[in-house]
Amino acid sequence: MTGFILFQNAVLRVVRNIDEALAVSGLIWIGILILQIVTFGSVDMEGMAAGDPQAASGNAMLMLLVANIVMAVGSCWIAVEWHRFALEGKRPTSAFPSWSGGRIFSYLFLSIVIGILIGLVVGLLGGVLLSLFGAVLTQSVGALFLVVLIGLPAAFLFLRISPVLPGVALGNKLSMGEAWQATKPYSGPILQAAILSIAVLIVVQFIGPIFGGGLIGLLYELAAGWVLLMINVSLLSSIYELAMKGHLND
Repeated sequence: MTGFILFQNAVLRVVRNIDEALAVSGLIWIGILILQIVTFGSVDMEGMAAGDPQAASGNAMLMLLVANIVMAVGSCWIAVEWHRFALEGKRPTSAFPSWSGGRIFSYLFLSIVIGILIGLVVGLLGGVLLSLFGAVLTQSVGALFLVVLIGLPAAFLFLRISPVLPGVALGNKLSMGEAWQATKPYSGPILQAAILSIAVLIVVQFIGPIFGGGLIGLLYELAAGWVLLMINVSLLSSIYELAMKGHLND
Protein backbone atom coordinates (compact mmCIF):
# COMPACT_ATOMS: atom_id res chain seq x y z
CA MET A 1 0.00 0.00 0.00
CA THR A 2 1.31 3.42 -0.99
CA GLY A 3 -0.07 6.93 -0.66
CA PHE A 4 -0.45 7.10 -4.43
CA ILE A 5 -2.67 4.00 -4.44
CA LEU A 6 -4.69 5.44 -1.56
CA PHE A 7 -5.13 8.79 -3.29
CA GLN A 8 -5.80 7.13 -6.64
CA ASN A 9 -8.51 4.99 -5.06
CA ALA A 10 -10.23 8.14 -3.78
CA VAL A 11 -10.07 9.90 -7.15
CA LEU A 12 -11.19 6.87 -9.17
CA ARG A 13 -14.10 6.30 -6.81
CA VAL A 14 -15.44 9.70 -7.79
CA VAL A 15 -14.65 9.31 -11.49
CA ARG A 16 -16.15 5.83 -11.79
CA ASN A 17 -19.27 6.87 -9.91
CA ILE A 18 -19.67 10.33 -11.37
CA ASP A 19 -23.45 9.89 -11.76
CA GLU A 20 -23.82 9.13 -8.05
CA ALA A 21 -21.41 11.94 -7.18
CA LEU A 22 -23.54 14.43 -9.10
CA ALA A 23 -26.75 12.98 -7.63
CA VAL A 24 -25.38 13.35 -4.09
CA SER A 25 -23.91 16.83 -4.56
CA GLY A 26 -25.28 18.43 -7.72
CA LEU A 27 -28.39 20.23 -6.51
CA ILE A 28 -26.80 21.18 -3.20
CA TRP A 29 -23.77 22.67 -4.94
CA ILE A 30 -25.97 24.48 -7.46
CA GLY A 31 -27.83 26.05 -4.53
CA ILE A 32 -24.50 27.09 -2.99
CA LEU A 33 -23.40 28.42 -6.38
CA ILE A 34 -26.52 30.58 -6.75
CA LEU A 35 -26.19 31.96 -3.21
CA GLN A 36 -22.50 32.73 -3.74
CA ILE A 37 -23.23 34.56 -7.01
CA VAL A 38 -26.00 36.60 -5.36
CA THR A 39 -23.71 37.43 -2.44
CA PHE A 40 -20.86 38.27 -4.80
CA GLY A 41 -23.11 40.62 -6.76
CA SER A 42 -24.60 42.29 -3.69
CA VAL A 43 -21.54 42.72 -1.50
CA ASP A 44 -18.62 45.01 -2.31
CA MET A 45 -15.90 42.42 -1.78
CA GLU A 46 -13.11 44.73 -2.96
CA GLY A 47 -14.29 47.46 -0.62
CA MET A 48 -14.39 45.07 2.32
CA ALA A 49 -10.89 43.87 1.48
CA ALA A 50 -9.74 47.51 1.41
CA GLY A 51 -11.35 48.21 4.79
CA ASP A 52 -14.19 50.43 3.53
CA PRO A 53 -16.65 50.75 6.47
CA GLN A 54 -19.61 51.21 4.13
CA ALA A 55 -18.75 48.00 2.28
CA ALA A 56 -18.70 46.13 5.58
CA SER A 57 -22.25 47.13 6.48
CA GLY A 58 -24.54 45.03 8.63
CA ASN A 59 -26.44 43.64 5.63
CA ALA A 60 -23.22 42.78 3.81
CA MET A 61 -21.81 40.96 6.81
CA LEU A 62 -25.11 39.13 7.32
CA MET A 63 -25.14 37.94 3.71
CA LEU A 64 -21.56 36.72 3.98
CA LEU A 65 -22.35 34.93 7.23
CA VAL A 66 -25.39 33.21 5.72
CA ALA A 67 -23.43 32.24 2.61
CA ASN A 68 -20.64 30.74 4.72
CA ILE A 69 -23.07 28.82 6.94
CA VAL A 70 -24.88 27.43 3.89
CA MET A 71 -21.53 26.44 2.37
CA ALA A 72 -20.48 24.64 5.57
CA VAL A 73 -23.78 22.79 6.08
CA GLY A 74 -24.09 21.97 2.39
CA SER A 75 -20.55 20.58 2.26
CA CYS A 76 -21.21 18.39 5.32
CA TRP A 77 -24.49 17.21 3.79
CA ILE A 78 -22.63 16.15 0.65
CA ALA A 79 -19.89 14.51 2.71
CA VAL A 80 -22.31 12.46 4.80
CA GLU A 81 -24.23 11.20 1.78
CA TRP A 82 -21.05 10.40 -0.15
CA HIS A 83 -19.61 8.44 2.79
CA ARG A 84 -22.82 6.45 2.98
CA PHE A 85 -22.68 5.67 -0.72
CA ALA A 86 -18.94 4.90 -0.83
CA LEU A 87 -18.87 2.75 2.31
CA GLU A 88 -22.38 1.29 2.51
CA GLY A 89 -23.47 1.38 -1.11
CA LYS A 90 -26.52 3.51 -0.33
CA ARG A 91 -27.26 5.03 -3.71
CA PRO A 92 -29.31 8.23 -4.07
CA THR A 93 -32.95 7.35 -4.64
CA SER A 94 -33.97 10.74 -6.05
CA ALA A 95 -32.51 13.83 -7.66
CA PHE A 96 -32.20 15.39 -4.21
CA PRO A 97 -30.10 13.62 -1.54
CA SER A 98 -31.75 12.52 1.69
CA TRP A 99 -31.45 14.75 4.74
CA SER A 100 -29.93 13.22 7.88
CA GLY A 101 -29.92 16.26 10.13
CA GLY A 102 -28.40 14.63 13.22
CA ARG A 103 -25.50 13.12 11.32
CA ILE A 104 -24.91 16.25 9.24
CA PHE A 105 -24.73 18.61 12.22
CA SER A 106 -22.62 16.12 14.20
CA TYR A 107 -20.28 15.98 11.20
CA LEU A 108 -20.14 19.78 11.10
CA PHE A 109 -19.50 20.04 14.85
CA LEU A 110 -16.72 17.45 14.73
CA SER A 111 -15.16 19.15 11.73
CA ILE A 112 -15.07 22.44 13.65
CA VAL A 113 -13.58 20.77 16.75
CA ILE A 114 -10.90 19.02 14.68
CA GLY A 115 -10.19 22.27 12.83
CA ILE A 116 -9.71 24.16 16.11
CA LEU A 117 -7.42 21.48 17.56
CA ILE A 118 -5.27 21.31 14.45
CA GLY A 119 -5.33 25.11 14.20
CA LEU A 120 -3.84 25.33 17.69
CA VAL A 121 -1.07 22.91 16.73
CA VAL A 122 -0.40 24.73 13.47
CA GLY A 123 -0.41 28.10 15.22
CA LEU A 124 2.13 26.87 17.76
CA LEU A 125 4.33 25.36 15.04
CA GLY A 126 4.05 28.49 12.90
CA GLY A 127 5.00 30.69 15.85
CA VAL A 128 8.10 28.62 16.52
CA LEU A 129 9.15 28.66 12.86
CA LEU A 130 8.60 32.42 12.54
CA SER A 131 10.64 33.09 15.67
CA LEU A 132 13.50 30.96 14.33
CA PHE A 133 13.40 31.79 10.62
CA GLY A 134 11.31 34.96 10.41
CA ALA A 135 13.60 36.83 8.02
CA VAL A 136 13.82 33.96 5.56
CA LEU A 137 10.10 33.25 5.64
CA THR A 138 9.21 36.81 4.64
CA GLN A 139 10.47 36.04 1.14
CA SER A 140 8.04 34.51 -1.39
CA VAL A 141 9.92 31.22 -1.60
CA GLY A 142 10.10 31.14 2.16
CA ALA A 143 6.36 31.76 2.41
CA LEU A 144 5.65 28.79 0.11
CA PHE A 145 8.06 26.70 2.17
CA LEU A 146 6.18 27.76 5.30
CA VAL A 147 2.83 26.73 3.80
CA VAL A 148 4.20 23.28 2.97
CA LEU A 149 6.08 22.93 6.24
CA ILE A 150 3.00 23.78 8.31
CA GLY A 151 0.33 22.47 5.95
CA LEU A 152 1.81 19.00 5.69
CA PRO A 153 1.75 18.22 9.44
CA ALA A 154 -1.75 19.71 9.64
CA ALA A 155 -3.00 17.57 6.75
CA PHE A 156 -1.29 14.49 8.18
CA LEU A 157 -2.82 14.98 11.63
CA PHE A 158 -6.24 15.56 10.10
CA LEU A 159 -6.09 12.44 7.94
CA ARG A 160 -4.84 10.32 10.84
CA ILE A 161 -7.91 11.15 12.95
CA SER A 162 -10.26 11.55 9.98
CA PRO A 163 -12.08 8.19 10.45
CA VAL A 164 -14.18 9.89 13.13
CA LEU A 165 -15.98 11.80 10.35
CA PRO A 166 -17.07 8.87 8.15
CA GLY A 167 -17.86 7.09 11.42
CA VAL A 168 -20.39 9.79 12.27
CA ALA A 169 -21.88 9.56 8.78
CA LEU A 170 -22.33 5.80 9.18
CA GLY A 171 -23.55 5.94 12.77
CA ASN A 172 -20.37 4.22 14.00
CA LYS A 173 -18.91 6.83 16.30
CA LEU A 174 -15.19 6.68 17.05
CA SER A 175 -13.09 8.72 19.43
CA MET A 176 -10.08 10.57 18.05
CA GLY A 177 -7.82 8.25 20.02
CA GLU A 178 -9.45 5.19 18.45
CA ALA A 179 -9.12 6.72 14.99
CA TRP A 180 -5.45 7.54 15.64
CA GLN A 181 -4.73 3.95 16.69
CA ALA A 182 -6.70 2.49 13.77
CA THR A 183 -4.70 4.51 11.22
CA LYS A 184 -1.31 3.94 12.90
CA PRO A 185 -0.34 0.96 10.66
CA TYR A 186 -0.95 3.14 7.60
CA SER A 187 0.95 6.25 8.70
CA GLY A 188 3.31 6.11 5.72
CA PRO A 189 0.65 5.92 2.99
CA ILE A 190 -1.43 8.57 4.78
CA LEU A 191 1.56 10.93 4.89
CA GLN A 192 2.13 10.36 1.17
CA ALA A 193 -1.57 10.99 0.46
CA ALA A 194 -1.36 14.21 2.49
CA ILE A 195 1.53 15.36 0.28
CA LEU A 196 -0.50 14.62 -2.85
CA SER A 197 -3.51 16.47 -1.42
CA ILE A 198 -1.42 19.57 -0.75
CA ALA A 199 0.13 19.34 -4.21
CA VAL A 200 -3.31 19.26 -5.85
CA LEU A 201 -4.45 22.22 -3.73
CA ILE A 202 -1.36 24.24 -4.72
CA VAL A 203 -1.99 23.52 -8.42
CA VAL A 204 -5.64 24.58 -8.12
CA GLN A 205 -4.68 27.80 -6.34
CA PHE A 206 -1.90 28.47 -8.85
CA ILE A 207 -4.36 28.25 -11.75
CA GLY A 208 -6.99 30.42 -10.02
CA PRO A 209 -5.51 33.88 -10.81
CA ILE A 210 -5.74 33.11 -14.53
CA PHE A 211 -9.53 33.54 -14.27
CA GLY A 212 -9.30 36.86 -12.43
CA GLY A 213 -11.33 38.08 -9.48
CA GLY A 214 -14.69 38.61 -11.21
CA LEU A 215 -17.62 36.32 -11.80
CA ILE A 216 -15.55 33.95 -13.94
CA GLY A 217 -13.05 33.67 -11.12
CA LEU A 218 -15.86 32.91 -8.67
CA LEU A 219 -17.25 30.20 -10.95
CA TYR A 220 -13.79 28.65 -11.23
CA GLU A 221 -13.41 28.68 -7.44
CA LEU A 222 -16.78 26.97 -6.99
CA ALA A 223 -16.08 24.36 -9.69
CA ALA A 224 -12.61 23.67 -8.29
CA GLY A 225 -14.11 23.63 -4.80
CA TRP A 226 -16.55 20.88 -5.83
CA VAL A 227 -13.73 18.77 -7.29
CA LEU A 228 -11.57 19.21 -4.19
CA LEU A 229 -14.50 18.50 -1.88
CA MET A 230 -15.43 15.26 -3.63
CA ILE A 231 -11.84 14.03 -3.82
CA ASN A 232 -11.07 14.88 -0.19
CA VAL A 233 -14.30 13.35 1.12
CA SER A 234 -13.60 10.29 -0.99
CA LEU A 235 -10.09 10.16 0.51
CA LEU A 236 -11.60 10.17 4.00
CA SER A 237 -13.82 7.27 2.95
CA SER A 238 -10.79 5.35 1.65
CA ILE A 239 -8.81 5.95 4.85
CA TYR A 240 -11.79 4.84 6.96
CA GLU A 241 -12.15 1.71 4.84
CA LEU A 242 -8.44 0.94 5.13
CA ALA A 243 -8.38 1.54 8.88
CA MET A 244 -11.56 -0.40 9.67
CA LYS A 245 -11.33 -3.25 7.12
CA GLY A 246 -7.63 -3.40 6.28
CA HIS A 247 -8.21 -3.14 2.52
CA LEU A 248 -9.67 -0.87 -0.14
CA ASN A 249 -12.61 -1.57 -2.40
CA ASP A 250 -12.77 -0.15 -5.91
